[in-house]
Amino acid sequence: MNSAIQKKSPSSFTGDLVRPRLCYRQWMLAGNPAYFFDHLASQFGDFVHYRGLFSFYLVNHPALVKQVLMNTHKTFDKNTVIYDRFRNVFGDGLVVSEGAKWKRQRRMMQPMFGPVTVQGFFHEMVSAAEELADRWHTQCQTGTVFDIADDMERVTLQIAGKVLFSDGFEEAREQIAAWTSTINHYSAKPPLPIVRQIWFPSQINRQLKQTLSEFQQFTHQLIAERRGGPKVNDLLGILLQAKHEEDGMAMTDAEIAEEVLGMIIGGHETSSSALTWLWYELHHNPSVQECLLEEIDAVVGDGPVKLEHLPQLRYARMVIDECLRLHPPFWFENRNVMQDTNLGGHRIPKGSMVVFSRYSLHRHSSFWNAPETFDPLRQNPEHPENTRSSYAQVPFGGGPRICIGLNFAIMELTVMLVVIARRYRVIVDSSDRHEMAAQLTMTPRHGLKVRLESR
Repeated sequence: MNSAIQKKSPSSFTGDLVRPRLCYRQWMLAGNPAYFFDHLASQFGDFVHYRGLFSFYLVNHPALVKQVLMNTHKTFDKNTVIYDRFRNVFGDGLVVSEGAKWKRQRRMMQPMFGPVTVQGFFHEMVSAAEELADRWHTQCQTGTVFDIADDMERVTLQIAGKVLFSDGFEEAREQIAAWTSTINHYSAKPPLPIVRQIWFPSQINRQLKQTLSEFQQFTHQLIAERRGGPKVNDLLGILLQAKHEEDGMAMTDAEIAEEVLGMIIGGHETSSSALTWLWYELHHNPSVQECLLEEIDAVVGDGPVKLEHLPQLRYARMVIDECLRLHPPFWFENRNVMQDTNLGGHRIPKGSMVVFSRYSLHRHSSFWNAPETFDPLRQNPEHPENTRSSYAQVPFGGGPRICIGLNFAIMELTVMLVVIARRYRVIVDSSDRHEMAAQLTMTPRHGLKVRLESR
């Protein structure tokens, strides 16, 4: 094992809490916030108390991240100014709710995202991927350069629509894409005093209010049409029929609308971002692509992709995990300190905010050998560098609030990767302008300009 990885233990933190000068480089938040937090960690270490218009404790060590995530609901919760901003979007849905409300919603929704239920969506995922691959035939023949990020958004929205609502959202796709863009842009804004208030007459606040009004009309129409029609066994149908195990109460239309918004945004935006980064990394790592294609040919062959193939595609899963390490879609996390607590040997007062950046954590040079290198083999559970259990890599979070859609996302990414890669090589065009943007999700700012080569 590389000596750099031995410098620190991921299971314990013994370092100092460092306090930069007041408002140190706070202007960087207006640019790319992921680079701001990365700069703080590189300059001041794994535990930083930042003080300014936006104050917080930054943790960048697996042991500290694990303590925060594992003790959510006990010592930490989501009652922060950042999550207050998210509540302006998602209401009191599963993403942002707390306490008894969160436990109730999680218990009612958990069965919908279990492995067995998610496997029932496999054929819809394959169908959408194959349909996209067929549409690309002409573009491949003509050498057309296009933005693959747009197509990844389109196909993941189609999948989300089909499995969640039995509707591919073809008619509403442009609207949903615009709504998603506004929500992404709004959610990325730093929570500065006054400006963060929803009543503040900023342009983005006005856009958000209009977006949410339109989205609510859209979701309530979906719900009303479904209540008046036959039962459908998609996720919306399950939500409408779900009853709490203790009191037998169903969700209200308002609660369902909040969860629908969360599922539409979370169900396609994160996957489309991850898929775009996958094509970027495969182009820049041809040896990885060759190993991936060898596995796909050996496991799937010339026949259709089947559900039973997925567990056999071990290298494909490692490619996905490595992409999620370098390019975590939800790159930022934060918690409120519910009571005075000890974190890393230091007293953190009640009401403080603790944050961490997956972008920085996943690239920590003390826990990853050559962290900027795309190396799927490090994701092998038997590899000595694999530190997933130590919370050095947490693309889906951890603890009680681990992402409910984890199984859905991994299957969707695997299906899309296998179906597309077995038919095409995705070549990043020389016209592409590469720049990372860290908003609600981490995406290429200018999309990804590519052309296709047939295999």
